[in-house]
Amino acid sequence: MPVKKKDLYLAKSLKALNDLAALPAKMTNNPKILLKSAEKINKEAVLNESLGDEEKAYIMYMKYFNIVTLIRKSPDYKKQKDYFDSLIGQKTLLKCMDKAEELSSNLKDRYELAEAEDVASKLAPLEDKSKPQEEPVKSEENVPKPKEDTENVGKNSEKAADAGQEAAGKISPVQLYDLLNDKETSLIIMDVRPGSQYQESHIKHDSCINVPAEGIKPGTTAIYIGGALSEESKGLWVKRGQVDHIVLLDWNSTLNQVTIATPLRTLKDALFKYDSSVIIKSEPLVLEGGYDQWLMYYPQLTTNARVTNPTQEGPTSSAPSLDFDYPDFDEDFSLTPKPKPKPEPVPTSDPLGILSNDTGKPAAPPGEGQVRPAAPTAGGQVRLGVPSIDRSTKPKPSPSTNSLSPLNNSSTPSLSDSKPVSQPKNNLMAEAQRREQERRASEEARRREEDLRRERDEELKAQQDKEAEEQEARRLKLQREIQELERLKMEQARDVADLMRKKKVIMEENQREQKTDTQTKSVEDERRRKELERLEVEEKEKRRKQEEMEREKQRRLEEVERLRQERKRREEEEAEKKALDKARENARQEEERRKLELKKAEDEARKLREEKERREAQRKAEEDRQEVQRRKEEEERREADRKRQEEEQRKEEERKRQELIKKAEEEKQEKERIEKERSDQARREAEEKLRRLNFAESQPTKPRTIPSPNLPTGWEKRLDHNTNRYYYINHNKGTTQWEPPHIQTSRPSGQLSVTKLKDEPSTPSRGLTRSNSSPNIAKMMFDEEQAPKTRPTIDRTIKPMERVDHPKPKPRKALHRDLNPVYGNVGRALTGLRNLGNTCYMNSTIQCLNNTSPLATYFLTDMYLYDINRESQLGYYGEVADDFSVIIKALWSGQYKCITPRDFKYIVGKHNPDFAGTTQQDSHDFLTFLMDGLHEGLNKVKKRPEIPEQENDHLPDQQAAELAWKHHQMCNESIIVELFQGQLKSTLMCLHCQKMSVNFQAFMFLTLPLPPSSRCSLGECLRLFLKEEKLTGSSRWRCPRCKVDRDAVKKIDIWRLPRILLIGLNRFVYKGQWREKINSHVDFPSKNLDLNPYLDGPKSSKTIYKLYATSNHTGTLDGGHYTAYCRNPCTQNWYKYDDDHVSEISESAVRTSSAYVLYYTSVELTPPNFRQHF
Repeated sequence: MPVKKKDLYLAKSLKALNDLAALPAKMTNNPKILLKSAEKINKEAVLNESLGDEEKAYIMYMKYFNIVTLIRKSPDYKKQKDYFDSLIGQKTLLKCMDKAEELSSNLKDRYELAEAEDVASKLAPLEDKSKPQEEPVKSEENVPKPKEDTENVGKNSEKAADAGQEAAGKISPVQLYDLLNDKETSLIIMDVRPGSQYQESHIKHDSCINVPAEGIKPGTTAIYIGGALSEESKGLWVKRGQVDHIVLLDWNSTLNQVTIATPLRTLKDALFKYDSSVIIKSEPLVLEGGYDQWLMYYPQLTTNARVTNPTQEGPTSSAPSLDFDYPDFDEDFSLTPKPKPKPEPVPTSDPLGILSNDTGKPAAPPGEGQVRPAAPTAGGQVRLGVPSIDRSTKPKPSPSTNSLSPLNNSSTPSLSDSKPVSQPKNNLMAEAQRREQERRASEEARRREEDLRRERDEELKAQQDKEAEEQEARRLKLQREIQELERLKMEQARDVADLMRKKKVIMEENQREQKTDTQTKSVEDERRRKELERLEVEEKEKRRKQEEMEREKQRRLEEVERLRQERKRREEEEAEKKALDKARENARQEEERRKLELKKAEDEARKLREEKERREAQRKAEEDRQEVQRRKEEEERREADRKRQEEEQRKEEERKRQELIKKAEEEKQEKERIEKERSDQARREAEEKLRRLNFAESQPTKPRTIPSPNLPTGWEKRLDHNTNRYYYINHNKGTTQWEPPHIQTSRPSGQLSVTKLKDEPSTPSRGLTRSNSSPNIAKMMFDEEQAPKTRPTIDRTIKPMERVDHPKPKPRKALHRDLNPVYGNVGRALTGLRNLGNTCYMNSTIQCLNNTSPLATYFLTDMYLYDINRESQLGYYGEVADDFSVIIKALWSGQYKCITPRDFKYIVGKHNPDFAGTTQQDSHDFLTFLMDGLHEGLNKVKKRPEIPEQENDHLPDQQAAELAWKHHQMCNESIIVELFQGQLKSTLMCLHCQKMSVNFQAFMFLTLPLPPSSRCSLGECLRLFLKEEKLTGSSRWRCPRCKVDRDAVKKIDIWRLPRILLIGLNRFVYKGQWREKINSHVDFPSKNLDLNPYLDGPKSSKTIYKLYATSNHTGTLDGGHYTAYCRNPCTQNWYKYDDDHVSEISESAVRTSSAYVLYYTSVELTPPNFRQHF
């Protein structure tokens, strides 16, 4: 079933559609992003075409072609033309071209048809003027209808008029009311009145917003207008492209007044023509009569119905205007039509059937007792239900009877009361007087209506302070008055219909008489028309002859001017030739003079140069002598300064030593004083304590034991009450004596005295005794006083070493990283990585690098923090290195079965959008990105030096290679360069002149081509890589000796091998426009790979490599899977890493046809050392 085509709404020509399809000035140049955009736009074009929207579909197809053109201009497209052509698709492109051409043809025809219809609609009134009016045809509208039918007719006519208004860009209040009640139709009402007036009163509906006219300046865009709106209005403003209709209004908005530079026109153009971000569904509509008309029709649907229009010049009546005239039966009916002015455009519709009669002849003009045609409203629509009557046909009242009231239908004039019909005079003066009377009468009626309106407004203003009940009663009264006016209007319409029927009867009686007059008038009109046509032809002929004379005069003037210019040009050429000959002669003489002067100047310059060289030699010799003298004096001065500084330093050290000695003596004296005070205080406290004990023991009769902290172990001191003397008991021997035991106080220097605690007595003691669990302070102080004094010694030969500022690490930001691990003890470097949606290419590469133990040790021990460059844009500000370190540490922790590298993938996708999504990518491409990011992020060279271009024509290869490698290390110094980078030698030879050019460049990967066979060896791939290549056609080399493009031979050789060699097998190749995968089985060794035969540079013993990891790809180009086989540095066993699953495999299972990237090492990979360096 064919789809119905949508109406034209976006433009009026194909040129306007092409302008809408133009791309913005700032567009990305990434061809992959542009391809995705082109694919989305193509789908959108197909969708719009299926929906019947030819304009939008054409715009989308043209945008698609513009994006494809932009892709083909990008540098990446020129490098990989076949690849991008295959992605674009030749069939898709041709199909889109066919669709666009078909749409272009259809739209061109539709635009031409629309333009023709527009022109025809404008010419229709002019054509109707020249055609005679047909007589009214009897129809149902001519028959009087009941009141109910008349109301229905009015409603239907009103709906038909509203539909016509909407099509013409305007809408009436009645139709807007119907749209607001239609639940299936969505719309937005934009009120451009000032904000204060909008807040005072506006349409009561959720779809109404305020767009103040102050913010709508000429040339303003929709974005600027929307930015200046209030928060309540912005909610609906952003949905303008989703609604069916947009209605614009102000106080007195009409479509005729929506002109350029007005707020409504500016807002309408900004929404419909110049808003490229949002395309609305239809042209905005203008509310006819504005908010003032809405207040009259639906005051109950406003927030405040008592506001007045501040833009009105004076008060007007709110009641509908009954613009009609009554026939005058006292005057004679005209049988011959009066001459009339140029007729107005006649509407195409005749709903009341008053424009034609039964005889098929033109109806009488207005003023001859016939109802006037309905007056056209703004926009050319007919306003129905309010007929107009010519008052010149109204019958004059008799002296005995009163005049009939137009609003009273109780009495109707009788046909018998009218005078006989007579023939009036046909003159223009009477017609002009009648028109003037009508104008004055209408002005008088308008003034009366204005007075009534002014009085009513004053009454409404005086009654604003009354109570709410009175206001409601006044509103109801006003509604009743409006209803009464409507009733009177309908009654008057019925009266007019009666008068029209009576008038028709009279006209039928006089039809025969009018026929003769009409024919006479037609002949006269035809004669006048022919006379006017003859005069117009003569006038056109005169204008044509005058134009021909003007053209002939202009032609002659141009011929004279051409001859004058030609003569002037010849004179100028002759003068220029003479001047040129003279200039040549002067130039020859000047050249000879210059040669003489140049020769003389060269002789003088030679003499001056010789004199200058002699003086320069003398000056240089003098400078050398002065330089030697200056250096000698400088050395003597430095030696004197050194000796003086040493002397000052020695004196300073001596002064400091004396100060230290003095300070030490003062500290010693102070310490002795403090210790002496403490000893005296302790002695006094001990004596006081003994005194109290003696006093306590003097009370009982039994001798008491006096504790003595100064007695040896096993001795006890007691008081004899008979003699009041102390005696001493030796419990060790069971003896007593009056003298205290001898105490040995001498001990080695520096040895602390240790006093043992007394044993607990076997019998309970009485009184206070010293605690055996605390030291004897008094004894200790006494021993310190008896000990010999020693002075501290200082070895001044030992001086502190000079401080060396070692580089400090640059720790990373404290960021939360959620690895979402699954815990389990699986061993070091045996943790899997979850697949985040086709991220197996990333997991495979990370596992291979994780088993590169020198690189892992570098990150596990945080040594990378000493080298990280957080200011390098090329190194992604160190973010890739930081998150790679987190992954390495988690994989080597040995406590997780698997982790989720979500944060690492986010950082990678942040700096390279190709890896941001979940589409399948190439592991070799990811490895290149990761290694470059790590190298630049860990590059110790923060500011690259300026290195001149190296010229190798006169240097041996060894020296040129060393110089190139030195220059490379001056700009690149990182762990990546140290482990993974080697050097290639590139040789180009011109086949025409045999000129050779040798260059040396660093490499990180060896991407080897595969021979066209199902099985091959790694050695064959290496030989194919090192094979000579002939450059012809567009690849020819520009020879520096021939200065033109020549056929040449290019040869690549391996000069220097890295410690860890990365070899990529080129399995994905282009064949025409398609990219295919080569599934050939490559036989590569797992041990003892000797690369000396392929090395062109110095031979080395470190060219024997051993395989330790492979990145494998299985499947096709569109749907494949990546895994990794790695040898664990701790166990030296092989493991298969399949995303989050890790399993052990045999070494024989490693060499498969799925191998894609090979990891070889020439150094022994030992387990990483986890010891931190700071």
